[in-house]
Amino acid sequence: MKPVVQEKLKLIPHNPGVYLMKSTKGTIIYVGKAKNLKKRVSSYFSRNNFDHPRTEVLVSRIANLDYIVTRSELDALILEDTLIKKHRPKFNVSLKDDKRYPYLKITMKDAFPRVVVTRSIERDGAKYFGPYTEAHSVRNTLILLEKIFKLRTCNKYIPKVIKGEKDAGRACLNFQINKCDAPCIGNISFEEYRERIKQVVLFLKGKTDDIISQLRSQMEKAALNQQFEKASQYRDQILEINHVAKKQIMSNQSLSDADVIGIGRWESECCSVILKIRDGKLIKKEHYFLENTEQEKLSLILLRFITHYYNYREDIPPILMIQREPEDSLLLEELLKTKIHVPQRGDKKKLLDMAKHNAFLLVEEKKLVHIKSSHRTVFAVKELKEKLHLAHLPRKIAAFDVSNLFGKDAVASMVFFDNGKPKKSQYRRFKIKMVPGIDDYKMMNEAVSRYLTHLEDENVDKPDIILIDGGKGQLSAAEQALKNSNYSVLLFSLAKRLEEIFEPARKEPIIIPKTSYALKLLQQIRDEAHRFAITYHKNIRDKKTHYSELDGIDGIGEKRKMLLLSYFGSVQKIRDATIEELSLIPGISIKIASKILTSLQKVTSQK
Repeated sequence: MKPVVQEKLKLIPHNPGVYLMKSTKGTIIYVGKAKNLKKRVSSYFSRNNFDHPRTEVLVSRIANLDYIVTRSELDALILEDTLIKKHRPKFNVSLKDDKRYPYLKITMKDAFPRVVVTRSIERDGAKYFGPYTEAHSVRNTLILLEKIFKLRTCNKYIPKVIKGEKDAGRACLNFQINKCDAPCIGNISFEEYRERIKQVVLFLKGKTDDIISQLRSQMEKAALNQQFEKASQYRDQILEINHVAKKQIMSNQSLSDADVIGIGRWESECCSVILKIRDGKLIKKEHYFLENTEQEKLSLILLRFITHYYNYREDIPPILMIQREPEDSLLLEELLKTKIHVPQRGDKKKLLDMAKHNAFLLVEEKKLVHIKSSHRTVFAVKELKEKLHLAHLPRKIAAFDVSNLFGKDAVASMVFFDNGKPKKSQYRRFKIKMVPGIDDYKMMNEAVSRYLTHLEDENVDKPDIILIDGGKGQLSAAEQALKNSNYSVLLFSLAKRLEEIFEPARKEPIIIPKTSYALKLLQQIRDEAHRFAITYHKNIRDKKTHYSELDGIDGIGEKRKMLLLSYFGSVQKIRDATIEELSLIPGISIKIASKILTSLQKVTSQK
């Protein structure tokens, strides 16, 4: 612990607040909140064993720290969220690229509010809706709002209109083409325009039924007063909103208003999906990728995401349905004025499962984006998952083949493909040691057994599936090796004759069309395993073919061996030579010549 940190620890009070951990450069690397700052911060430096390696790395990089005392833990939670959004510390869970997400902002302080797109939230009395994950989505929504509610888009200052007077100025083109009711010249009253803004808020909250009910009432009132042009405008608005409402997916009417939040995780990737239920209808699905989630508890990830997403929002529903209770759930409920619920059964549980499944699929898609290969390879990996009925993408595949010549010099190979591409650093070769004679099944069993033992090494990539070159016999041998190990992995074999795929628990083979990219990928992997095995086997045979009785003699390397054979022509002539004759060769001393003759005579006596 650095002296500066040690001194700061002595000064930290026992109050609630936020602590900021800094690097040697003064950069904020972590922001946290605490009910008791003294206890929480001190706990980082009093641990012998850390919960996660990432926490240990964090502590090792703390060169300084600061803190801000707050009135309550709730204030600390709000401040923590604000500081994480501002500084984006390296070790905090946060939304990826949070600054790029656009919002819709209603400028409520204006007499005639506008709806604009913004990428930052400020404490300016405006109402914010979003964030939207796609820019085109928010702009399409804005165009729709302007079309239905004829909102003003100009920045024109209108003091006379605010006082209820008519302005003699000219309205802009939007008024001429019936896209705006020109509040800038007093063509619409302050009260009527504000009523429209209320309807815009309801629309953005998904309350389309409430808006239609209000508009229908206004239409009937206008018709009774013989204001038929105004009544027709209300009718057109109702038709437009009905058209939008028809696109919404029906859900269980008993659910009313709720947000359903599902988290999907895979390795370093994490995604959150929000299903928005309004008036019993699923009106929208949003998703956000999170960073710095690896090795973090799901309860903490949920706390960070919910705080980050809902703080300062206008459209928080009365219920948030999530898959696990987040940390500080009571504090969250107090902050957001909502109820956090973990469904266990029924329609609510089905909706939650749907959100989780969507989140996991998005994580899978994100993984595929990172595959630096052709679209064909990406598609093959994805198609293989479907054809083999797998729960996860088979991104990492280890494949085995055996090679021998009438039982001699038997070897096995293992090749490794990551995201449809060979990863040669993970290739392995096995010289069969325990199987005499010709027995391909036992050879396969030995190779797979040795590989599974090898998997206990932390630096070795773990395969999603193991592919065996062969039919049911080779597959059974590999399955037996797997049963005798402490490792669990899916097994398949690819038989060359009909290109059938076998699985241990399945009697009938899986047949994949020969034109399928998935089958072509398996064939490529199988052929690479075969090539690697044949190459290894050939190298061993070649070494034996070129073996000489000079090999193994101390002091005789490849270069001296070639000189001797070039000069004398054969090993027999070297054996018949004298020490003096051998020592005439450059680099051969009398001592080495004596060793050569002694070794060759020893070999002769053993024959």
